[in-house]
Amino acid sequence: MPKLPTIFVSVAAYCEPHLYLTIHQLFAKAAHPQRIHVGLVDQSEHLNPEWLTQFPVRKNINYVGLSPVDSRGVSWARAIAFSLYNDQDYLLQIDSHTLFDQGWDELLIQQLLRLQAIHPKPLVSTYPPGFRFDAQGRAVADEPAKSDEIFFIERDPGSLLTAERAVLQFRVVRKRAEQPDTTHLPGFHVGACFLFTSGDFTQQVPYDPYLYFRGEEQSLSLRAHAKGYQVFHPRHNLIPLYHLYKEVGKVVEGQHWHPDMEAKRHTAFGWLQQRSNERTHALFTPGADLGVYGIDNPAHLESFCKLSEIDYLGRTTVPVKSNQ
Repeated sequence: MPKLPTIFVSVAAYCEPHLYLTIHQLFAKAAHPQRIHVGLVDQSEHLNPEWLTQFPVRKNINYVGLSPVDSRGVSWARAIAFSLYNDQDYLLQIDSHTLFDQGWDELLIQQLLRLQAIHPKPLVSTYPPGFRFDAQGRAVADEPAKSDEIFFIERDPGSLLTAERAVLQFRVVRKRAEQPDTTHLPGFHVGACFLFTSGDFTQQVPYDPYLYFRGEEQSLSLRAHAKGYQVFHPRHNLIPLYHLYKEVGKVVEGQHWHPDMEAKRHTAFGWLQQRSNERTHALFTPGADLGVYGIDNPAHLESFCKLSEIDYLGRTTVPVKSNQ
């Protein structure tokens, strides 16, 4: 009998009330739960929750518990999660508030195998559809009926480059494929809440722990491009998971920069974000040396500018072409 391919699932949780739901779904909805191996970084005031011991596959959950007061942000936590990788065949990175469709593991592996016929190092990623809790407290998908639209990530038109700031914001636009059998479109930007590729991505594109929040995905996108990966955005009906999105502009307890938690820290989030912005600026500046968290050849930045249609070198934002 052939060996079952394994999946390493990177999960960084911060004061997450829905962590049990996510981990439960991760295993319960997998076609082969025994192949799932989780690297879980739990930044919480209630560490080592009792429900962890109830999982039949508890040995497959590599758990690290940390105080939220000591947390340095999402990229720092994801870097720790990547360190829990142990030679699994595939990598899935998600946020800690995620629902899954039945058989999600088989669907993602099948997609990647098909894409490998097109490109040697495919990476499936997007901002997935959302879910919410109904009046009875049940988790339900925002869109139960899935379409054949492709969830393509592009720069948010209102987000512009400046001479001192390279951090941009991105959004999903839904595109109709020109050919009915098209399942994915090549892109340039990864969504950190849904990223699926080969497991050695954790070694080739290690997370920069000095980033904070903004700039995380830009760093991954450029450095993945420099290592030869190609981002592919999937159709809606090929995205087997759902993300709980927060209301824009609303401060909630689960945010790292919440005033109550910030008051307990010795390191202010404003300083962490400023340092992060400076690193992102340096990454997109030729000649900057960020070690393993940078790129080896300035030519990769030039080719990424052409691919993304964003002029990071000239610090001007080239309008995004519409393929709709």
